[in-house]
Amino acid sequence: MQGGLADHTLGLARHLSGDFKVSVLSSRDVYTDGPVPIRAAVHDWEDVSELEIELSATPRDSVLLWQYVPHMYGRGGVNRGLPELWRSLEADGRRQVILTHEIAAPWGRRPNQWWYAWNHRRQWNAAMKVADLLPISTEAWTLEWRRRRPDAAGKMFAMASPTSIEPVAVDPGHRERWRVAHGLPADIRILAWWGSVEASKQLEWVLEAWQAACRRWGPVALCIAGGHPALPLPGALRSWSRILGYLKPGEVSACLHAADVLALPYVDGASERRTTLMAGLAHGVPIATTLGSNSGPTMSKADWLVASDVTERGAFVDNVLALLSDEARRKTVGAAGKVHHDAEYSWDVVARTLGNRMRESGITEP
Repeated sequence: MQGGLADHTLGLARHLSGDFKVSVLSSRDVYTDGPVPIRAAVHDWEDVSELEIELSATPRDSVLLWQYVPHMYGRGGVNRGLPELWRSLEADGRRQVILTHEIAAPWGRRPNQWWYAWNHRRQWNAAMKVADLLPISTEAWTLEWRRRRPDAAGKMFAMASPTSIEPVAVDPGHRERWRVAHGLPADIRILAWWGSVEASKQLEWVLEAWQAACRRWGPVALCIAGGHPALPLPGALRSWSRILGYLKPGEVSACLHAADVLALPYVDGASERRTTLMAGLAHGVPIATTLGSNSGPTMSKADWLVASDVTERGAFVDNVLALLSDEARRKTVGAAGKVHHDAEYSWDVVARTLGNRMRESGITEP
């Protein structure tokens, strides 16, 4: 467990612990308070000898679940000793499940970009050979690699990354009270965006949609949670924006419960690996998003999202405006999203799927 994977690791550990004995090996600077035993012992994830020592302390019959995001294991995502460690563990009879959240950086023209991309693929090739199971966080990637590597296809299955923002209970008056508490009119419509501030989430598209909404109807509130982005806000509209910054999970939940539309225009398209998307679905918020290279068949055909192609900025803006203007449609889309989330993407479903696959594959007792 390390860095940004901490919430995901603890969520999965907590939900697996009902059927399995679970413990977590984490970085030294990660908190040790959790739903299962946590050994905060790893100083340097690039030091394979250190990992080998720490893993040797685990029972030999335990299954090792690796949270795999390349950049967590080395500079630029490269750890040249990691594949050898995996092979050594395999030779020693250890069972390994590699939960894949990212695979490889794209090829680049510069030598260093090429080197990183090549090494990521080298690591991934090793993972495909040694892993007993390969849960992959994105349906599109799962289908692609099943086609490309039929020899490893039986190990692969799509497993979403659930949200760490669990919905808090709210009463019917929550939406109005939340607005008033944040200095907004009780009946104003709210366009929300939340998550870490990254170029891949195209916040500028959301600003364009918000400004278009204000031009059409007058004041519409823009609420941003998860960071403190420096935004070029027009002076006339600043009073209708709320840059909430980093919030506690319950506060994020309260914000999502109050929102009318959640705008998430990902540069690579909506996918099961996007925990911000999962949070919106879990809260029943209607979502305007995009479809791109990482959007698999389920997302592409979903009637529980309102989506446009990643190349169509104007269509995304139009979708946001259409949702803001139609309360009945917002309720329909939001409710359908929550139903699909609870049936396919919740922690209970994800943990049960992983547990069942481990039993079916024979790497753990039935």
